[in-house]
Amino acid sequence: MSIKYSLKNLEKDYGSLTLADLLVIYREDNELTQTQMAHKLSTSKQKLCDFEKGRRLPSVKMVAKWAKKLKHPQKVWVQIVLQDQLRRDNVKLKVSIAS
Repeated sequence: MSIKYSLKNLEKDYGSLTLADLLVIYREDNELTQTQMAHKLSTSKQKLCDFEKGRRLPSVKMVAKWAKKLKHPQKVWVQIVLQDQLRRDNVKLKVSIAS
């Protein structure tokens, strides 16, 4: 998945995205197993599975590192994880990131 465009464009193509969705889309688009993807992100397969299933959320710092490793805009990944945190805590706000 070449994320060369904004979150708005991603959501136009895929609907409202969560970090779990983004991870699965990237992994499947690049034909990676969970083990390969976990290695690429320097995390365990179990943690990746938990992130992909939405059972846990990584830190903003971790997501920013992942975006950099995957050569994707940090802004998109950070915005999505922050929105997930608000959604998890039932806070009805929309996140917007400026760089």
